[in-house]
Amino acid sequence: MNKIWSIKKVLVCAAAAAVVLMGGIRLTASGAADEQAKAKHYKPTRAYVVDKQNGSVRMPTQQEVDQVVADLTTLGQRSEPLAQTTQASGAVGLDLDGGFAGIVLARPNDDGTWETRCVFTLEEGAAFLGLVEDESVKG
Repeated sequence: MNKIWSIKKVLVCAAAAAVVLMGGIRLTASGAADEQAKAKHYKPTRAYVVDKQNGSVRMPTQQEVDQVVADLTTLGQRSEPLAQTTQASGAVGLDLDGGFAGIVLARPNDDGTWETRCVFTLEEGAAFLGLVEDESVKG
């Protein structure tokens, strides 16, 4: 039983680290990403932040929401166009050039387990984390 509990604690800590990491890293967004993030404002509809002091799950602050939106915008965008090649069959191929890797997000469930999802866009990440566009704030 102790071995199972230890494994569970390690998994929970790893998932919590992923959430904290997403909330704690500040990436420098490009001009286009900044404009998109500024054009839309989001508000939280569910708790997904694990409080560093007591381990409880809480709603994110507006600053944390803005940070996640900026990070997802930056990570989910591609600044240069992809190189296209036409195959003999007429099919068009795209060289991803190492890009378009997903962004792994984690959120705590009510029962203490964690749910993870690999997202590719701001919209997918916002939906997973329960962020909705705040129409009351104009960019």
